[in-house]
Amino acid sequence: MTMTPDTTPDLEAENAALRQRVRELEAQLAARTGMASASSVINHKTCEEAHGFRVLVETAPQAISIVRLDGVVTYANPAFSALTGYDRLDGKHMTMLYFEHDLPLLEAIVRHIQNDGVWRGSGRLRHRNGHAIPVRINAFVIRNDAGHPVAMTGMFEDLTAEVQREERLRLFEALVENAPDAIGVADFAGAILYANAAYKALTGYGDDLIGMNGFDYIHNEDRHAVQVTLARLAEGKAAFLEVRIRRKDGGIVPVAATMYAQMSPNDRLRIIGFLRDISAQKRAEEERFALQQQVIDAQRAAIRELSTPLIPISETAVIMPLVGAIDSARAQQIVDSLLEGVAAHRAEMAIVDITGVQVVDTQVANALVRAAQAVRLLGAQVVLTGTSRRWRRRWCNWG
Repeated sequence: MTMTPDTTPDLEAENAALRQRVRELEAQLAARTGMASASSVINHKTCEEAHGFRVLVETAPQAISIVRLDGVVTYANPAFSALTGYDRLDGKHMTMLYFEHDLPLLEAIVRHIQNDGVWRGSGRLRHRNGHAIPVRINAFVIRNDAGHPVAMTGMFEDLTAEVQREERLRLFEALVENAPDAIGVADFAGAILYANAAYKALTGYGDDLIGMNGFDYIHNEDRHAVQVTLARLAEGKAAFLEVRIRRKDGGIVPVAATMYAQMSPNDRLRIIGFLRDISAQKRAEEERFALQQQVIDAQRAAIRELSTPLIPISETAVIMPLVGAIDSARAQQIVDSLLEGVAAHRAEMAIVDITGVQVVDTQVANALVRAAQAVRLLGAQVVLTGTSRRWRRRWCNWG
C-alpha cells in the first residue's frame, strides 16, 4: 500500500485510536488481575483465620457444641466429648444429654436463646454412664447473613470440683457449728473473728462475742499462762493448756484449750482454738479425791483399831491385846486408844496383853508406862499380862 500525503493524517489518527484502545484493554486487564490477586489474598487470609479458629475451638479446655434449631448436634469439640463420655455426637439429638425431668427447663432455655440471642446460667448434663455433671453454660444463637437464627452454640464449664468443694465447705461448716466443743478463730491481738454456737453459749455472750477480745474474759490468774502460749504459737507450735474463763453472768468455767496458729490470706497469724468445758471433769475429780480421802481415813481408822484393839470384858474392865512390833507411832496410838476406851466404857481396870509382841525393848516399855500413867489419871488401873517374871518386876518398879 502506497502512502500518500492525502491519506497519512487519516492513518495516523486511526493508529492513535488503536493505541488508546490497547491502553484501555491493558488497564482493564491490569485491574482484573489486581482484583483476582486481592481476592486470593482475602481468601487465603480467611482460610487462615478459619483454621486458627478451628484449632482454638478444638483445643479449648471448655466444652463447646453446636446444635441446629431442631436440636440435632452438628459439632462437639474434644472437650465436650470428654465431658459427656461420648466419642461422637454429630447427628444425635441434644435431649440425650439431659435427664428427662430437666427437659422442660431445657425447652425454656432454648426459647430464651432464640428470643434474646444469649443465655447464661448453670445446669447439668447427663454423662454417658448416667451420672450428672454440674456445668456453667454460656449459650448464644448463630445467625445467617440475613440475620435469621440457624443454630445455637454453647460453652460448658465443668463445675464438679467446685460443687464438691462447696459440699465439703458446707459439711465443714455444719460440723463446726454443731460441734459440742467451743471452736473459735481470733487474730493475734485476741479479737474474735469467728465463734461457733458452742463457743457463744460457753461464754454466754452469744453473737456479741464476735469482735470482742478473747483475752478480756480470761481469769486474771491465768493471763501469764496465755502469754506463754502465744509465744509458743508464734513459733508455729501447737499449745495445750487449762484456763478459767469468766462468763457474761460472772460465772467461772474451767476449760481445756487446744490452739494452733495459721497464716491468713493477708499474711497475718490467726489463732484457731478448741475449748472444752471441763467443769464436770473437775467436779468428778474433786468427788473422787474426797472419796479417796474418806477411804484413806477409814483405812487408817481400821488399821488403828486393829493395831490397838480395845475389848470390854465386863462392866468395869477392858482388855487390849497387842500383836506385832511397836514403834513410836503405834505407841502413841496405844496411849490414845486406852484413854478413849477407859473414858468411853468408864472402866476401872485396863488389861494390856503383850503376849503377841515379839520384841519388848525399852521403847515399848516406856510407851506402856506412859499409857499406864495416863490411864491412872482417869482413876483406872492398868494390868500388864504376857510378860516374863523379870519384865513383870521391872513393870512393878515402873508402875
